[in-house]
Order: sequence, then C-alpha cells, then structure tokens
Amino acid sequence: MRITALLAIGGVAALAGCASTPRVEAGGDVAPATPTTSRSMPMGSAIDVRLDQTLGASSSHQGDTFSATVINPLLAQDGATVVPAGAVVYGHVTGLNKSSIPGNPSVIRLDFDRLRFNGRDYPFDANVSNVNVENQSSTASSTEKGALTGAAAGAVLGVILGGADLSKLIEGGLLGAAAGTAISLGRDTAHSEIPSGSTMTLRATHDVQLR
Repeated sequence: MRITALLAIGGVAALAGCASTPRVEAGGDVAPATPTTSRSMPMGSAIDVRLDQTLGASSSHQGDTFSATVINPLLAQDGATVVPAGAVVYGHVTGLNKSSIPGNPSVIRLDFDRLRFNGRDYPFDANVSNVNVENQSSTASSTEKGALTGAAAGAVLGVILGGADLSKLIEGGLLGAAAGTAISLGRDTAHSEIPSGSTMTLRATHDVQLR
C-alpha cells in the first residue's frame, strides 16, 4: 500500500546569525524548473528516486550515508535526456531525533551530496518535496491527515516539517543546525522508518553542470 505524504504547511525556517550559519529548510521551497538542454540541470529541476536502504529511528544514525536510484529520466525541453533512469543520488543523515514522548514524532533530516551516472559524479544538493512510503499502514485516515496542522501534522509518517514545527525542534535542541530536509517518522517512536523502496521527489537547490 502506498501512502502519499502531505507537505506540512509552513515556510522556510532559517537560523539567524552570521552568514556561515547553515540554513535549515523545509522541502519543496524551490520554484520548479525544466532543463533547456542536457548540458545542465538548473535549480528547481525535479527527479523522482527510490530509496535503496531503510531510513528510520532504529536503523539510522547521524552521519550515515544512503543512496537512492532515479526512477524516471529527467528530460530537457528539447527532448534530450539530462539525467537517465538508473542514475544514483548519494546523501547522508544530518539529524535524527528519536522522540520518547507518545504522540510526538521522531524526525530524520536528510541532505544530498552527489549524483552519479555514466561513470561520472556531479555535486548535487536538493530538498525533498514529496515522500511516498511503501508498505506502511496509515496512522491517520486521509480526512484526518488533511485536517492536521502544526505539531500534530508531524505525527504522520513522511510529512515534511517546516516553519514553526522545525523551529521548535531546533530551538529545543532536538535537531542540530545542519542542512537538510526534516521528515517526520510518525508516532511509533521505537520502530518508525521509511522503508527501502519508498520514493521521494527531489528538487535541486543549485544549478548542476553536467557536460
């Protein structure tokens, strides 16, 4: 059964301070873009990927690396293939909060490092704009999910946290100041996970020169 995660309502959360302070962002805050040719992948280009490993409260640790495989090719406006299906995106876990309070979500934060295809690596940074969790039963009905806002929304597996929800986690010292997209692991604090095979939509946060 596939559960399509909802995006939490809220804007980008940024830490105040000097220019070197890492930004902490919600996913999906980059305007969509379509490559004009196969030579570059502009900021805002979206690719759909499938997780190669399970990520979760019991299976992941801060600093762990992971990979995801591109499902569908990214095509340019002229029809050329920019990123082929089968390309691999590599990333790492930049934060993990395992909540011990019933009803409060555990949270994982993911950042992306590089994109590899045709034997070459390219620097790649992206936000997660959507998560589809495979083979998981829902902790709330569709109606309940649609009504959830604020901290309550974070109790649903796969919700992308931003705005006030993310700020509270950072200010409370529950999630560090590193970059990446924060994703709720749901209410089941001991065993919450995004299983291998789940899909995500990634939106590039920088231009990527490919040729």
